[in-house]
Amino acid sequence: MASVVLGVSVAACGSGDEGAGGDGGSGGGTSKKPAAADKGGGEPSAPATDDAERTLTAAELEELFVTKADLTGPLKDYVVENPGPDEVETSDSMKASGSECQPLVDTLNEVAPAGASATERRAVMGPAAKRLEEGLGSQVALSSYKSEAAAAKALEALEVAVADCGDGFEATGAKAEDNQSFTRVDKERAPQGADQSVAYDLVGDLTDGEEVAEDLSTEMPMKFVYARSGSTVAMFLTYNPFDPAKTDFPTGLVDAQIAKLTGATA
Repeated sequence: MASVVLGVSVAACGSGDEGAGGDGGSGGGTSKKPAAADKGGGEPSAPATDDAERTLTAAELEELFVTKADLTGPLKDYVVENPGPDEVETSDSMKASGSECQPLVDTLNEVAPAGASATERRAVMGPAAKRLEEGLGSQVALSSYKSEAAAAKALEALEVAVADCGDGFEATGAKAEDNQSFTRVDKERAPQGADQSVAYDLVGDLTDGEEVAEDLSTEMPMKFVYARSGSTVAMFLTYNPFDPAKTDFPTGLVDAQIAKLTGATA
């Protein structure tokens, strides 16, 4: 399976314990956008107030990321890295073999579901000793939309695509080496605590142009989670090319970021 063009180059972010961004920003969550009532389980809630329609700026999004201070318990040895300009790679050229699957490809092109006004990105890395075990780390992105309704519509499109594309699809890029073959799309349990959430795995085949160690699975899942608070959407992505069967997020990371996002916007 050829490497996917993603909004953050995980490999580039994985070289140091602290990275260029240190704790990934100042934190503090100063945005005052009220959050809608929590329904969890992927169910969208109704818009809360006019303030929920406000589009957060890139600077405001940066305030809502988890930082080193938020990583406690099993996350205490992890760091949050802020990728530099040369470590961010996006593309708008990949197309799905069927239009019903395009929302899933849009997230490969730009990280955020279609329609985002601004997106900021971080990488969360474990200690060096764990990196071969855990893979290349986890990506976290925060995206703002022009309205709560627009953000909800973007996640609804993802949910429909997950349901419609379970048997897999092809993604074609501008160059042959960008092409991807996904053998299936697995719906996963969505996290609680947000206004709306969706979780799924895009599963590819490592035998497509890659060497696979003996006794390792040839399937390579890329785990995606999206969670919305008002007009802001959090994205989580991880994958483990060293041992695909162990692909998972660090314990507590998704919940910690959702809590930071929803708490700051309450």
